[in-house]
Order: sequence, then structure tokens, then C-alpha cells
Amino acid sequence: MQPKTCQICGKRPSRYVCQECGREVCQICLEPHTWVCLPCYEKIRQKTPPSPREIASVSFLPLPFKLFLLGFLLIFIGIILVMIASVAGGVSAGALIWILPFPPIFLGAGQHPYTVWAIILATILTILGVAFFIILRKQARRL
Repeated sequence: MQPKTCQICGKRPSRYVCQECGREVCQICLEPHTWVCLPCYEKIRQKTPPSPREIASVSFLPLPFKLFLLGFLLIFIGIILVMIASVAGGVSAGALIWILPFPPIFLGAGQHPYTVWAIILATILTILGVAFFIILRKQARRL
């Protein structure tokens, strides 16, 4: 008796039965975690919305958007370092940080006695804001 061939590809002998539609499929045409054939698996994936864990992860984002986020993060870290350097060196300078959608944070340094404290306060508030969003993201991942 000759083994039946896969009802999807028609090339290899069938060894499994799809749990969704009942087709006899080969090992390549079967999705092993759900025990359904590839066409049924695609239908199921299209019907089900992404889980909160998938939404929280960055893996579903396209590469250009990941590169944009990486560039934004590097620029943000650079601005923080410039602020710290201006406070430490006492340089008369100014800066603007705008974390969308929040209002911009204007920073400056000069002869006013409270300028250094304003820069330190703005730096601390910015770091706390970033930490807050990191904590929110971790909470979203747990869902």
C-alpha cells in the first residue's frame, strides 16, 4: 500500500491530519504548535487580534520604524548629555527638548542665579518622565 500524498503540496507523503479542516498534510505543510495546516493557520491568524504581549513588543514593527526609534533615542540621550555638560561646565547655552505629545521643555544657562537649578530640575523631570513610560510599557507587557 502506497502512502497518501499531502493534500496541500502534493509532493511529500502525508503524516498528519489538520485539526481544523481534516486534510491529510505532510510535516512541512503543518504548523506544529497548533496542529493545523498552513492555509488554516493563516485564516486563524487573520481572524484573531494580536495579544497585548504582541502589541507591547517591538517585533511586529517594520525595520524603518525601528531605526527611527533608535535614532530618536540616540538623539535624546545626546541632548541629555549636552544638558549635563552645560550644567557641569557652567557654559552659557540654551536647549529645547520636545517629547511629543508633551509640551516642550526650554532650558537655558547664563548669569541668572536660578538657571542651573532650572536645568537640573528639567533634567530630573525628563528622566522621571522617561522612567514613567518605561514602567507603563513593562506593565502593558504583563497583560
